Amino acid sequence: MSDGRTDCVVVGGGPSGLVLALLLARAGWQVTVVERGDGSGPPRGNVGPFVSPPNLRLLAGLGLADELAALGQPVRELVEHSADGDRFVLDYAAHTGDGPAHALSIPLWSLSHLLREELARQDTATVLLNSSVQSLVNGQGGVEVGLGGRTLNARFVVCSDGKFSEMRTLMDITADVFEFDRPMVMMLLSGRPEGWPERIAVHHTDSGALVAALPVAENKLAVQWLDDAAEFDAVRAQDVSGLCERITTVIPELTDPLTAVTHWDQVLTLRHHVVRPEVWSRGRVVLLGDAAHGVHSLGGQGLNMGIQDAVALGSLLVESGPTASTAPLIAYERLRRPYVEEFQRYQMSVRQLTSTAGAGARPIYKGVAEAMVHGQPQVAFRQRGVLAAAGRPGPEIPPLSVIDEE
Repeated sequence: MSDGRTDCVVVGGGPSGLVLALLLARAGWQVTVVERGDGSGPPRGNVGPFVSPPNLRLLAGLGLADELAALGQPVRELVEHSADGDRFVLDYAAHTGDGPAHALSIPLWSLSHLLREELARQDTATVLLNSSVQSLVNGQGGVEVGLGGRTLNARFVVCSDGKFSEMRTLMDITADVFEFDRPMVMMLLSGRPEGWPERIAVHHTDSGALVAALPVAENKLAVQWLDDAAEFDAVRAQDVSGLCERITTVIPELTDPLTAVTHWDQVLTLRHHVVRPEVWSRGRVVLLGDAAHGVHSLGGQGLNMGIQDAVALGSLLVESGPTASTAPLIAYERLRRPYVEEFQRYQMSVRQLTSTAGAGARPIYKGVAEAMVHGQPQVAFRQRGVLAAAGRPGPEIPPLSVIDEE
């Protein structure tokens, strides 16, 4: 059976896809979000990534500032300590002007839930839970989306289903996947110690390991340890107390909080990847967020880059209109891909993340500080226009030039 025509289908109900859907719906587009999950409560280990100042401005422009503040934990500075005693300090207040003087840790599920509720208030938006795309047929004027028993006919399809995207496979787009061979372990400690500063602390050890403590949402403290694969295997083969000892040797203030960690079941092991597809679009189907460019968590830019994608793509689609050709999709890739790939190359050059890198850079966060504070300048410029189109005040901006399909 066919369910008629919609302007845009967004596959994936994470924050990046939902932000795009919300921007389009507020600009009058008919939008359908297809989400595999059921939208129920948060999963175990509901992490709280950091939303950067530019994206906080965007979400505030969408009217969500108060809800975000109630959910989030601000971080106002990052201090990176080298093994020889030097420090690199990133103070958000010194760089954000009249914008938010902090990043904000927000539980990922909570952010998605908030965006989904806001999307449900839009007359032109539909969210299909417990649904997955089974087939895509790319046509000259649109895309036939098979959901198993029903069909959507869309002018555009946006794939925001993660770094190991099944939609890329349906689109027959191959991707180069680079795996960082140094795993990161993380513990989420409940009940952050009283007086713990709103600060990310990163420490280099003499042996080349990294130890970090990050205050995150829900009054938790995320503690991270990253070392080479052989050292990880040696530590993992022992009692978890060996891991805790390596951390408290570097940050003694964590001695008492880490007494709550008594088993490896309380420890998350994270393996990161850089994903680089051959192209970001095929016909009227386009990749967004991690589906277009997986990154390492260094600098906390995975979520933020996805939201910037949504702003860039949303602004180009709105300017061109739902009856446009594929030109806005091509322009989106031309705008975003060089910036993203420069960030990926930097991560792949840091020896603390992978043994395949060279000498690396110290301090390592200096190379990603600009992205953490400002994001891509061209996207921030376009954000004002897409908010204006979504019914929020903002100055007129000239459209980005797009190329013809020919």
